[in-house]
Amino acid sequence: MALSTTEVLKRICGPANVASGTATAFTGTTAHRYTIKSIRIVNPTAGAVSVKIGIGGVTDALLILPAISLAAGDTYQDDCFFVLEGTETLQTNATATGTTLTVSGLDQS
Repeated sequence: MALSTTEVLKRICGPANVASGTATAFTGTTAHRYTIKSIRIVNPTAGAVSVKIGIGGVTDALLILPAISLAAGDTYQDDCFFVLEGTETLQTNATATGTTLTVSGLDQS
């Protein structure tokens, strides 16, 4: 991929409800590179929820965030650095519906 000509700091996805089971939270666009700088998960539910996040799937080899358990009312913040190329996907897996995911970073095209 050629060097970026445009970089826009933006919310890449969310705030969005993380559904129980495995789901795609974000799919990139061809000819774009996305640099994830922040992942925030909020659990406003009355019970604990376990969440994990991966690029291109949620098998152990693809995880960027291994399973973490968030107690009721808890928040998780990761100031990270991950790159998604083109149409790669950001996928989630949760033990229950109700947590909220927000991912921010650079959209480079």
